[in-house]
Amino acid sequence: MRLRTTVHRVRTGRDEYRVLTVEPGEGRAVLVDGEWWTDLFADRAGARDLAAAWALAARSPRSLVHLPLRSGPAPGCADEHAVLLDLVLLHHGLGFPPSRWKEVRARLSKGGTPHTADLPESDFPAEDEIDYPSHHYAGWRDGLHFTGAARTLFLTGTAQAFRWTGTLVRSLDTRAARLAPTHSCVTLDHAPATPTSRPPKGTSGRLHIAYTPHW
Repeated sequence: MRLRTTVHRVRTGRDEYRVLTVEPGEGRAVLVDGEWWTDLFADRAGARDLAAAWALAARSPRSLVHLPLRSGPAPGCADEHAVLLDLVLLHHGLGFPPSRWKEVRARLSKGGTPHTADLPESDFPAEDEIDYPSHHYAGWRDGLHFTGAARTLFLTGTAQAFRWTGTLVRSLDTRAARLAPTHSCVTLDHAPATPTSRPPKGTSGRLHIAYTPHW
C-alpha cells in the first residue's frame, strides 16, 4: 500500500505536533455526520487509501493522521445541508486534546514536507486471527474511541486497534475485487473506557464505512 502525505510540524505554545495530511489520490471518499451514525463513503481506490491510512496510524504513534474528507457531496445524499467531516486517526498515547485541533488545522497550509509512505499489507492480520473474545475482558484497551471537534471525527486507539479495525477497512477493497458488489460495508463502534461510558455528547458512537462504486 502506498500513501502520499504532507508532513507538518505545528507548534502551539510549548507543544509541537506532527501531522501527516493524506493528499488526494485517484480515489474518492467523504465523511458525513448522519442522524444516527457517521457515514464514510468510498470508491474502491478510496477504500485502498483508507486502509493505508489505518496502517499509517498503526505505525505512527507520535503523529496525527489527517484525512481531509469534507469535499462532498456524498453519493446518494440529497441533503444539501448535510454536515461533512474530516477524519483524524491518532494513537491514544499521544495525548492530543481534540479541542486544539481547530488551531492546529489552521496552520497546516503553511508549508509542509511531501512524503510517500509504503505500507506492507502484512501489517493487517487475517480476520480469523483477530482476538474478538478479548474485547469482553476487563481491562481491554485495544478499541477505538470516538470524539468530535471542529467538524472532525477523531478515532483514537492503540496500534493493535488500528491493525484490527484496518483489516475490516481493507476488506472493502478485497471484496470489491472479488465480488464487485453494489454495496459492501463495515461498521466500527466506539469502544467505551468503561462498560457504562458513552461517546462524548454530539459524537456518534458508530462509523458506517460503505464501498460506493457509483458517485
